[in-house]
Amino acid sequence: MEGDAQTRQPSGHHTDAYATKLVEKTGSWQQKVAKFSPGKQSKSQPAGGFDDTPIPRASPGYTLKFTFHRATSLPMADINSFSSDPYVYAQLNTALNSRHKQDPYMRLRTPTIRKSTDPVWDTEWIVANVPASGFKLKARIYDEDPADHDDRLGNVHVNVDSIGESWSGIKEQSFKIKKRMGSKRAYLIRGCAAMFSKDLHMSGNLVISVELLSRTEVGDNGGRVWTVGPCAWSQHFSPLIGFFAGTKEPGENKKGTTERY
Repeated sequence: MEGDAQTRQPSGHHTDAYATKLVEKTGSWQQKVAKFSPGKQSKSQPAGGFDDTPIPRASPGYTLKFTFHRATSLPMADINSFSSDPYVYAQLNTALNSRHKQDPYMRLRTPTIRKSTDPVWDTEWIVANVPASGFKLKARIYDEDPADHDDRLGNVHVNVDSIGESWSGIKEQSFKIKKRMGSKRAYLIRGCAAMFSKDLHMSGNLVISVELLSRTEVGDNGGRVWTVGPCAWSQHFSPLIGFFAGTKEPGENKKGTTERY
């Protein structure tokens, strides 16, 4: 009888197999968590949270105002309108050392001017603590195309070897746009249009100003460059955010006031 009972006793249950798989999954999760836990960060990425890496020491620099005034004779990236939607994407490089190689560059994007080959931006960019060793400004001009990739229309490089209290700056100086990295299609359209009009030119220019405002007051360490302004902002009307905030836009007969739900 005991032998028969032992024979009829089940050898296992389905829950045992599920429990074994759960233990294996838990072990693999723990290994992944331990891999990315504090103290074992991947060497390719900096640690998250507060960064106590000190800023490299350098002498205090100067506060400069860069102004991107306008461009002339840009190529035509849109064959339908024989025009472009240009904007400037600028990058400022200095000799200051960065804390990490992953630190972002100093960059600025101007607004987009619609359907123009002679755009006027007059966009200002105030940067603090530019070192006395000078800077290298790289300005790339693009044609904005939301349906496709943005076409590059050309580059402008501005190199200044040194800055001092007596530096006179750059006042609305015209820089020739380099076509080497520009869109071949855009310049082909420009060339075809120039064949039928004597007023069109193949070589464009970008007008830039750089003004020395003052010496940056940062104490005894000027090892970091930062943007002072202007700060970009946009106005967005969202009924969903207004619903949560309990406000809505004014009615037709109540201009300038905010109504409550």
